[in-house]
Amino acid sequence: MIRSVLILISLLCVLTAQACTPTKITRGHHLEPEDLARIQPGVTTQQQVSDILGSPSSVATFKSHADIWYYISKKSERYTELDESTVDQQVVAITFDPQGRVEEMKNYNLDDARDISYVSRETPTQGAKLGFFEQLFNSLLGGGLGSGG
Repeated sequence: MIRSVLILISLLCVLTAQACTPTKITRGHHLEPEDLARIQPGVTTQQQVSDILGSPSSVATFKSHADIWYYISKKSERYTELDESTVDQQVVAITFDPQGRVEEMKNYNLDDARDISYVSRETPTQGAKLGFFEQLFNSLLGGGLGSGG
């Protein structure tokens, strides 16, 4: 009996310790420094970049004089479903000249990131604003209220 209790307590201790350990999450392209070192401006072509690093995470949608490929990766830790924090982030932007050779390569990390404030206002829509009871009766009676006609 005592042995069973000790096993149960030990199991609970292990589970409690495990619950405090964050889940590590990796998303995107994790690029090795050796692979990035193989990319040489003025020498490496788009096909060679693709062979070395794989397909980009994103390609610039607004074309200027050159194409820009983005390789994006993020490492985060999650303690709970709503508590996730970013511990590392990397964005590599590779710009190609009109001949398809690497013109420039920039490496951005978590220190370069900026927080973005979301706008909380709502876009107005057409139609009447219905209160709680109007919505309830409208759904029960099959429409008609607030339909504007």
